[in-house]
Amino acid sequence: MIVLVAAVLALGAYWYFLGQHQVKKTLVKGTNTNPVSYTDKDFMTELKKRYPKVYSHLDVSGEQSHYIIPGLEQTQAIVHSGQSKGQLAISKDMDPQGMAVIENKYILVSAYSKSKKYNSVLWLIDKKTGKYIKTLALDDIDHVGAITYDEEHHRLWVATIDKAGDAQVEALNLATIENYDLNKSKKAIAFDYSTDLSGIKLTSYMTYHKGTLYVGYFDKNSNGTLAAFPMDDKGSLQANGDKPNEVAPSKTWPTYDRIQGISFYEDKILLSQSYGAQNSKLFIFDNKLDDPSFDLDKGDAIASMTLPPYLEQIIGRNDKVYLLFESASHKYRNNKSIFHMDHVIKIKIEDLYKK
Repeated sequence: MIVLVAAVLALGAYWYFLGQHQVKKTLVKGTNTNPVSYTDKDFMTELKKRYPKVYSHLDVSGEQSHYIIPGLEQTQAIVHSGQSKGQLAISKDMDPQGMAVIENKYILVSAYSKSKKYNSVLWLIDKKTGKYIKTLALDDIDHVGAITYDEEHHRLWVATIDKAGDAQVEALNLATIENYDLNKSKKAIAFDYSTDLSGIKLTSYMTYHKGTLYVGYFDKNSNGTLAAFPMDDKGSLQANGDKPNEVAPSKTWPTYDRIQGISFYEDKILLSQSYGAQNSKLFIFDNKLDDPSFDLDKGDAIASMTLPPYLEQIIGRNDKVYLLFESASHKYRNNKSIFHMDHVIKIKIEDLYKK
């Protein structure tokens, strides 16, 4: 009798747990649009339980309080190599890395294939409704760890690497993004602009601010580097490096290690720090980049917040900061000890440093 009762209770607990976290799979042209780990309600419940301070700072105003990250279960992508190279197929191992807000119309998330069997992708999401719009397939297996949008020139910048393995940035005009249809073309989207970067080893994170691309190099063991690349009036980077089509930075700054993202908000600089399964950090600095003695050492931060692991790109915008995590990707979903952030969230930024 005792064994029977225990079995019933265990089965009931199993079905309760399953019911709490069971999410119906929804596909749009081969890309899943459902959250892969939690329903919206369960996501908020779990966030409140595990990170109450983060939950208390959530910004739930405006169009959407959070955004489902599509494509984490499966997505359309182009095969990178082998007999099927160049063909449109389904990838089940995409890992989200970068994020941009475009014209107050779209949220765009970049992702790469962990197995490198598929080329990287960009997912376009309606900012007002939160609905997935389409997938943009890229032409290589770049990490795409940084993307940023220039609203003045209507251009998305994407961090890539050139054939020699050096830092590079490429750009897509808004019209190119909006006109592209993967299911019609069956081909990768063609970049409108490309240039190599000198003075920085790789493009790990990036943001656009007042006519300048700020590009950073991530290092897990030692200090990193942030470099400034000013643009001309047309929103282009002018070649001034030692090689053709190469741009040298106008200035560089040392940063501390494990930086994953950067953004500007009013007179502040935001940096995200994350590596491995430990909690991430968001740091806020006064913007003193014009001060020759200024560096982005965390000891100079005026405020900080502890966040879930695997924080990637951040965007400071309109009194809030958007946060993208990679913890709900296929690789990390098997780790039951961490919170799988399958939604982009927003927190009220001024609450962190205005007392």
